[in-house]
Amino acid sequence: MELCQACKNMGQTRNVTFRRNVGMLFLRKSYKIEGNLCKPCIHSYFWKFSGLNLLMGPWGTISLVLTPIYLVQNVASYVGALHGLRGT
Repeated sequence: MELCQACKNMGQTRNVTFRRNVGMLFLRKSYKIEGNLCKPCIHSYFWKFSGLNLLMGPWGTISLVLTPIYLVQNVASYVGALHGLRGT
């Protein structure tokens, strides 16, 4: 039992990292959340970051390549965290 770093509730947590990219024609901005999160927060951040990656990610040359990489990394982190939390 640990403290979730997002919602501050006590429970089972896993260390996860989710990334998202905002592509602009000539610029890009990356965001990251990393920490020990509970199952509801893992679900919430995964879907939020995945949706924003799909909508706002691929609008630039570098972002067109980077966004799919972030999506795959997020899925791997999500599946790994849920695998570690199964049964809770």
